[in-house]
Amino acid sequence: MDPNEALEHLLEVSDEIRLAVVVEAGEAVATNLDDDEAAQEIAQLADAMLAYAGTLRRDVEMRQVRATTPEGDVFVAREGDRAVVAVAAPGSLAGLVRHDLRTLLTSLPRRSRSAVHA
Repeated sequence: MDPNEALEHLLEVSDEIRLAVVVEAGEAVATNLDDDEAAQEIAQLADAMLAYAGTLRRDVEMRQVRATTPEGDVFVAREGDRAVVAVAAPGSLAGLVRHDLRTLLTSLPRRSRSAVHA
């Protein structure tokens, strides 16, 4: 499944996810945003969140991060050079969102060069 198909599937099965960006090697490769620049900024923020979390736990590879705000939760999941960042509605079930993001990541081919929009 290519990143756009995987993202489309994620958005179909998850009522909780408002927006998402699929990232490969630090670049946004699929998103449901209309703004490519915003998608790239979100991709960079996801990398920064994982990097910062890694400084807190140097003994393990940081593969997921969750930040909670009054407007909703931000989730970042990474597998190798691929990641997905998603914003979920307030009160979303964190375990379900993390499962959906991991499922998206495992459905992707190792590398792709897809268009940015889903």
